Amino acid sequence: MSISYIGKIIPSGAPRWLMGQTLHTADKEKFKGYKDRGLEWGVIEKSKLADIDFLELWPDDNSTTAIPPVVATLPNLKTLIIPSWFVPHLKAEDLPRGLEALQIGVNSENKPKVNWNKDLVLPDITLLDMGRVMSDFHAGNFPGLSNTLTITLGNKKLDPSEIGKCKQLKNLFLYKADTVETVSQAGAASLRFAGWMEGKHEDFKGLKGYGEVRDAEIKWNKKLTSLEGLEHLSKLEQLDISDCSKLEHLGNIMHIKTLQWFRIMESGKAWTTHIDDIRAKFTKAGFEKIRFEPDGNYSLLEIWRKA
Repeated sequence: MSISYIGKIIPSGAPRWLMGQTLHTADKEKFKGYKDRGLEWGVIEKSKLADIDFLELWPDDNSTTAIPPVVATLPNLKTLIIPSWFVPHLKAEDLPRGLEALQIGVNSENKPKVNWNKDLVLPDITLLDMGRVMSDFHAGNFPGLSNTLTITLGNKKLDPSEIGKCKQLKNLFLYKADTVETVSQAGAASLRFAGWMEGKHEDFKGLKGYGEVRDAEIKWNKKLTSLEGLEHLSKLEQLDISDCSKLEHLGNIMHIKTLQWFRIMESGKAWTTHIDDIRAKFTKAGFEKIRFEPDGNYSLLEIWRKA
């Protein structure tokens, strides 16, 4: 299984097979990535079974709710994409042993929301991508979750502390966190990467957990004004910020002794009014190279510990 998005998520690179009903059969499939790889619903020729390691199930509508039995017979399947409405009906025996990555949601869905059966156990899943699906989460469903979890908050049944219980999880993409407390609750102790996307909090004051995080990304937070609180990340080495239009203050991130690289891009103008002070503080803290490209709302700041 190859991973394309900064090595953390979105399984790709392997040829994708698409199992559809009427609209997505081999003779009608028009998506370039699936050309000549359309499969009739529930049917796979024996000669193809061993070739399929990346499969997407895309029925025409939500009247189909179950994974076809043939899927469990695929000996080399590593990545599977299913519609969100399959989740309430999902059983462990529906999946082949050795399946590593499970992605929930297909492009035809509109604001999907799901709840998992607490008794379901999928021990082989190491990567769970629920993208834009508003889902609850139970750590006990995925005891082997060690690679990546992508999850969007908004489901009232979701307890963020369940994410924090994932003892092996290395990478987390957390969407739409409303408070720093929520972010903290999701901070599994084993995390090495944290992606905080579309957050609704103004700063990171009071941030807890994430003690092993080396790499962090903050993106699409339209309320974020300050990075204060991120100095809590005592092992952070890389910090990337983009599309945070109200960002103004960088807090004390330059005092993180392990920080090697930092970047801001496409994050409004407010922070650029402090650029001279920013340069001085980073230089004083031992950073050797500072690149600043003023361009209104699209200004770029990139800083390295060593030139």
